[in-house]
Amino acid sequence: MSAQEPSPPTRSPVRKQSPPPFTPPPPAFRSLRAYSVDPALATQLDTALVSQMTLKVPWETLEPGPVGEYLEVIDADPGSACFYEPVNLDAPTLLAQDGLAPSEGTPQFHQQMVYAVAGLTIRNFERALGRRTLWRPGPSADPSQPKNDALFVRRLRVYPHALREQNAYYSPDKIALLFGYFNADSDDPADHMPGSMVFTCLSHDVVAHETTHALLDGMHRRFLRATNRDVRAFHEAFADIVALFQHFTFPEILREQIASTRGALRTHENLLGQLAGQFGRSTGLRGALRDAIGRMNETGQWVPHVPNPREYDEKTEAHARGAILVGAVFDAFLSIYERRTADLLRLATEGTGVLRPGAIHPDLVGRLAADAAKTAQHVLTMCIRALDYCPPVDITFGEFLRAIITADFDAVPDDDLSYRVAFIEAFRKRGIYPRDVRTLSVESLLWRSPQTDPLQPSSTLGEGLQQLQGYARQYLFGQSPTGEPETRENVFELQRTLRRQLHEWLTNHFAHDADGPQDAAFLGVDIARPFEVHMARFALRAGPDGDVDPQLLVGLLQEVAVPVDSGDASGPQMPFEGGCAIIADLRRLKIRYCIRKSVSSATRLQRQQEAAIAQLESPRATYFGPASFLDTAEPFAALHRGLA
Repeated sequence: MSAQEPSPPTRSPVRKQSPPPFTPPPPAFRSLRAYSVDPALATQLDTALVSQMTLKVPWETLEPGPVGEYLEVIDADPGSACFYEPVNLDAPTLLAQDGLAPSEGTPQFHQQMVYAVAGLTIRNFERALGRRTLWRPGPSADPSQPKNDALFVRRLRVYPHALREQNAYYSPDKIALLFGYFNADSDDPADHMPGSMVFTCLSHDVVAHETTHALLDGMHRRFLRATNRDVRAFHEAFADIVALFQHFTFPEILREQIASTRGALRTHENLLGQLAGQFGRSTGLRGALRDAIGRMNETGQWVPHVPNPREYDEKTEAHARGAILVGAVFDAFLSIYERRTADLLRLATEGTGVLRPGAIHPDLVGRLAADAAKTAQHVLTMCIRALDYCPPVDITFGEFLRAIITADFDAVPDDDLSYRVAFIEAFRKRGIYPRDVRTLSVESLLWRSPQTDPLQPSSTLGEGLQQLQGYARQYLFGQSPTGEPETRENVFELQRTLRRQLHEWLTNHFAHDADGPQDAAFLGVDIARPFEVHMARFALRAGPDGDVDPQLLVGLLQEVAVPVDSGDASGPQMPFEGGCAIIADLRRLKIRYCIRKSVSSATRLQRQQEAAIAQLESPRATYFGPASFLDTAEPFAALHRGLA
């Protein structure tokens, strides 16, 4: 190589870039062990195999407590003056074995139990409603603004050992669940050793029941006001319905019980037909729910309850009256289950419908259990979804039936298995009839649409709803204006902004637009009085065919003060509320239903005055004072003690 020739370029070594570290995706669910119904089942030979189960709750990163997105378990025990060490469910040793093993004597398992069952209940609500749930807003720090609902409450607090008494309840004032523990009575030990400790937090039914109270209160805060005999009975009944039907989604219990009853759930006593005995002992009230489904006769033989239409008129105590509603829903479930499994029984009996003596085939048990679980999930979803189709105040059992029928009609127009007819028949047998309907057909029970409503909305009202499209997109795409993922607090603030904007537009519309009075009448609003946009939500309903139905839900409220006794204007005053619930199609921004309860209704006012006079003579008024029916700070504590 000559001196003039350039030297060949040197090649630098190629550096291999290491791949990014592998991060596995989080699991969809967390598995946690729990008691299936009641710890006492573990000590009975015939139920020991089904006394425990593994629950699957949505996965989330937890702090010791457990403390997650929705729940905060705080294990303070005032009766023992101690604070139990919180369980860390994210510890590898617990993740590897589905949490702690069931144990009545381990406080950390008690913490795990309440978290798992409450989490499962929340999941059932969110799946049915098509949106994330929110708890009741926190109390205002300003006494001059008692209705200020601007305080977001992220977590429901859960106290597994809050009370040393025979009670468990949801506290709207504290926005918390408080569970008691007590010694089993020597004269009525039931399935427990006399004098042994009974923990209400270890009963699936108690935890699911109280969690449902909190979820329902987050959706319909005015359902705490006992404006008629059905309101508090509805709260108790609905909590029982959720607790009862969550059991039907547990395959372990279903298979065992269907095998023991040979598939005949209607005519045999079984765990599916009753809440845990511990629930009755935890509240000091016994047997109302079980008696509505079936009972033991004088010879010790279990017989199903025969519906009596007069019971609805005669029973006024909240638990006894609520048991009528639970019995109706349970009866509808049994009818649907029997219809779904009729073909299986025909095949198994060669068309005779009569099973041969002896145990039925395990394959048949599996098929019957699968159909029972599917039916139970459908019925539970129907009942929860109906909450969005209820009026915002003064709920009655008949209106709940209309809400079930309408919500199910929207989700499943083709009712080929006659689910809706089964509900109508079960309610009719118990004398539960909605007001203002001519017949009990499905068509008559549907809430009126604007096309059939004698009061018509104007086109301006529809144009006003179009202003909400931007909020709808923000909610549906799950991002805040800054591009960050939506949190439940963002959703809470979005709803408040939506309510504020809608209130401003409606106020201006009622006062200045020519068709404002027409729309006020359609919405059940008296334009001479202040009104409140009490609720504004979006929902994404998933149908059985995979269709997604986006909806806008709006609730308006008005309140006036009236005398309890119409003949005594200077006597005690009571709030008289009215309003409406609007279900609108988000795709077309058209109102689908407007469920009205106007403050101008003289007949409804008279019924509420009669209910208020009856409450003034109730044990609660005797215990807390003559105006206590207006106090809703701890209604469930009094209700479970039999004082309401």
